[in-house]
Amino acid sequence: MNYLNRFKQLSDDAADALYSLIKDMINKNTTNILEVGTYAGQATLRLAGAANEKSDSVKVISIDDNNDTFSPSAEESLKVSNLFNTSIEFGDLDKKFEENIVKANIIYIDRFHDQIEAKMDIIKKNVIVPTKVIFRNPKNSDDFPFEVSEVSPEVKPRARKKATTIETTTDKTIAKETKKETT
Repeated sequence: MNYLNRFKQLSDDAADALYSLIKDMINKNTTNILEVGTYAGQATLRLAGAANEKSDSVKVISIDDNNDTFSPSAEESLKVSNLFNTSIEFGDLDKKFEENIVKANIIYIDRFHDQIEAKMDIIKKNVIVPTKVIFRNPKNSDDFPFEVSEVSPEVKPRARKKATTIETTTDKTIAKETKKETT
C-alpha cells in the first residue's frame, strides 16, 4: 500500500494495528466497512487494503465533510495502490453518517471525538445486523489507540396475534319431502 500524503494521524504501528484488526474482523457475513474520518486517507487505505486482502466482496464507504483538505488525497493513494473497493462520499457528515450506518458491518470512527456517546446511541438505534464499532480515541492513542465494541440490533418482541372470531350467519332452507301413501 502506498500512502502518498505526509500527514499521519496514526503512527505506523497504529496503522498496522488497524489493518490487522480489520482483517481479523472480516468474516463471510461482512459486506461493508464505514469509515468516518479525515480525508488524508491513511485509515482509508488500511481499511481498503485489509478488505481487499480478506474478501473481494467487502467494500469500504468513506465519508467526510470535504475533499479538498489534503493533497494528495485518499483517492490518489488508493489508485496508486490498486485498491478500487472504496466509495468516497462528501457532504453533511451527520446526515451521511446516519444514512450509511445500516449498510455497514464494521464502522471505524476517527471523528466526533467529543460526541462519541451520541453517535453510539444513533448506531444502537439504527443497526440492522450485528456491527463492530471501532473508535480511535486520540487521548489514549499511545497506550491503545482503538476502542472496539459490538452493537446488535434491538429485537422487539412480536405482538401476538389476537384470536378473532367472525360470526357469519347463513340462511339455509332445507326442503322437506313429504310422501303420502295411498292405499
